[in-house]
Amino acid sequence: MEGHEHHHHHENGHEPYGNLEPFGRGMGKGFGVRRGEFRFLVLIALTKKPMHGYALIQEIGRTYQRPVSAGLVYPTLHELEDMEYVASGEKAGKRVYSITVEGKKYLEENGDTVSRLKAGQEYAGKIGQFSFIKDLRDIQDMLLTNAEYVDEAKMKRIQSMLTDTKRRVAAIVFE
Repeated sequence: MEGHEHHHHHENGHEPYGNLEPFGRGMGKGFGVRRGEFRFLVLIALTKKPMHGYALIQEIGRTYQRPVSAGLVYPTLHELEDMEYVASGEKAGKRVYSITVEGKKYLEENGDTVSRLKAGQEYAGKIGQFSFIKDLRDIQDMLLTNAEYVDEAKMKRIQSMLTDTKRRVAAIVFE
């Protein structure tokens, strides 16, 4: 297998999933994907059905509400093939990847990690479902990055509006 020396280059700390907190905020909930754990996301996705690389990129991006790069997915697939956790074959001119029996065993042996990552997917799904959560984070960022323009009077107006909004949201949620 010539030309496969590049397999581990995503272990160099430039992995987009690096040691990130979820969404770059300390929101916890087991959502952060640690370095070296990306292969689990690929295997989890392949337990649903065999997929080609682009479909995997879409699937992982969708379940994690995060962009996923081809530069991360393909080396990971090659690495998983070398480990014999993934097999690939040609189908309609595309290389389709599927999880092997060994791959399934590897997921079982790493049940804790898999559970945490699946919980992360559920959490990401909720955030995706409540798209206004991004608006709330945007408001927070706007205030933090422009703090010098927000004097005491503006702060009181914003606080009053948010208190009112919180009360109105509670009325809708619990009506």
